[in-house]
Amino acid sequence: MIAYLIRRILYAIPILIGVNLLTFALFFVVNTPDDMARMQLGIKRVTPEAIEKWKQQRGYDKPLLLNSAASGAGKITETIFWQKSASMFVFDFG
Repeated sequence: MIAYLIRRILYAIPILIGVNLLTFALFFVVNTPDDMARMQLGIKRVTPEAIEKWKQQRGYDKPLLLNSAASGAGKITETIFWQKSASMFVFDFG
């Protein structure tokens, strides 16, 4: 019985990660960070500078999944996906 429970828990982990990735991808296909900024700031008469400032304040100025400018673990952790979604699955040690 314990082996069955462990197996079910181990099967649940990739399913949860997959659902998280799918939800994240669908969210950014429907609403790009620029669209979110326009909705927050007002659709009419919003400047590109205001959009960039909004994205920077909320962390949407980073790459989506892979940050090629960073080094080491920062390639994965300094992304929108990690900061908005994947960090829920990992304990924060810093």
